[in-house]
Amino acid sequence: MLELRQLRYFVTIVDAGSLTRAAELLYVAQPALSQQLAILESNVNARLLNRSSKGINPTEAGTALYKHAQTILKLVDETKSVIKSPESGISGRVRLAMPGTTGSILAAPLVEKLRLEHPGIILEVYEHPSSYLVPQLLEQRVDLSFLVDNIPSSGLEVTPIANENLYFIHHKDNHPFGKQAHVKLDELIDIPLVLPTRTSTLRQLIDNAFSAQDIEPMIVAETSSTQTLLRLAANSPIGTIQTLTSMASSLESKKLIASLIQPVLARRLYLAYPKYVALSEASTYVHSAIIVLAKELMLSGQWRGAVPQYQ
Repeated sequence: MLELRQLRYFVTIVDAGSLTRAAELLYVAQPALSQQLAILESNVNARLLNRSSKGINPTEAGTALYKHAQTILKLVDETKSVIKSPESGISGRVRLAMPGTTGSILAAPLVEKLRLEHPGIILEVYEHPSSYLVPQLLEQRVDLSFLVDNIPSSGLEVTPIANENLYFIHHKDNHPFGKQAHVKLDELIDIPLVLPTRTSTLRQLIDNAFSAQDIEPMIVAETSSTQTLLRLAANSPIGTIQTLTSMASSLESKKLIASLIQPVLARRLYLAYPKYVALSEASTYVHSAIIVLAKELMLSGQWRGAVPQYQ
């Protein structure tokens, strides 16, 4: 017979990518965790995990069980919110994924909005590189996710949120263009640049823009860390290309100056959820709250460099 405990263990193992890490997260001895996994595989009469030197990945049967187990566990976690008085407000747990730069501007006011309006909603915020967001959503590891630029529309319900303009960012004391408010891509041809790694959607946008103008940029370094990008720009004669939100939480921002790239180069930001998965009451409220809050932040100027995107 299947037990909820075994399903929770299995989901944690898949999320952690290793038995050792899962055992630490669950505060369970690894032999006991392995035993529960073996019992689960026996109960469903299928091998659920592939093991390799790189870690653990679910088999086809394991992927199917993972998605179903998430639905079951989510329903169990939300059962308390079903049996409540109307005065108690909306409650439940909502998993939200977003790029780190988006989180730096949106996470705090969103959590505060929920705390004041519906304190029973527990928001889990996961910050991921933009290229990881679609798989996380399609695998139902999160309920809602921000997605960036080219996204698959099939199977996803997508709401446009913002266009975030890109800026050339450089140390203010040796900025090659002084306090120039705008800069063209062809003016950057001889400027050493540190850019996001090629797996990021932002890098793909930048590469396509340079390529369209037949420009070969001088790329001297690449990194997946936005903070490292800004640290390099703040402490060397190297520039970078990023959104203004990237500077929102950087300790290096006071050393930097940003020039808007023209013609305008912008990344498109969307909010999405799986089309064939019913949103809980809490997830539905968070979805609506994000749309309202994002627009307020942009129109008030708090979300700098971004403008509302309309369907």
